[in-house]
Amino acid sequence: MHGSRGIVLVVFVGAVVAQPLPGPAAAGPGSELGGCYRGSVLTAELLPGSGSAGQSVRRAGEVWDCRSSLLPGITAGRFRAELPWRGFGSPTSGSFTWSDGSVSAVAGLPNSLWTITSGPGSGHAVRFDLAMEMTGDWYYTEHPMAIESLSFVS
Repeated sequence: MHGSRGIVLVVFVGAVVAQPLPGPAAAGPGSELGGCYRGSVLTAELLPGSGSAGQSVRRAGEVWDCRSSLLPGITAGRFRAELPWRGFGSPTSGSFTWSDGSVSAVAGLPNSLWTITSGPGSGHAVRFDLAMEMTGDWYYTEHPMAIESLSFVS
């Protein structure tokens, strides 16, 4: 018996309605004040300095997809700081250089919070939201950390 095979073609005719995809909530990452929704790796480089064994840790990382009324017109930033290696409880300073060329000075302790002392966001605190949970002293170690986002917390 010789059979034939047919192809069934189903065609849907209708209007395609474009609707915006849901985006992140109006609140920023971890905060209603917003922040930066994506980040790179917060690197760690040991160098001569003021910490244990005469060393410091240079931290650098980038954040982007920034959305906050505290960062008007800013879409990305680069963080830099040098911290005393294993200098638990030692305050330190650093900076964010923003996509518009402005710079914010920051001061921090080993609790992952940085207070912006000048420049965009001045008077507010930010927190790096990391891919893995770390203890309060991680800023003062030499381990790199993946940044998920940066949140304004106050």
